[in-house]
Amino acid sequence: MIKIVIYTSKSCAHCQAAKQFFDSKKMTYRLCDVGTPRGRKEHAALGARGVPVIKIGDKVLHGFSVKAVERALK
Repeated sequence: MIKIVIYTSKSCAHCQAAKQFFDSKKMTYRLCDVGTPRGRKEHAALGARGVPVIKIGDKVLHGFSVKAVERALK
């Protein structure tokens, strides 16, 4: 099974949309809140500045796009 991590913040509408997408597909993922020390460290290690950042296996997507996620899942 492919490992999925969604880097989020609590007030991000795009983060909510990403979570809803994966929930609708019944896919398992780990949420990483960038407001926590661990989350900030992981987020910074990806070279990211905003959220959501979605890590699918070794692919990193900055922002949420259904098409980009579907391509990364193939």
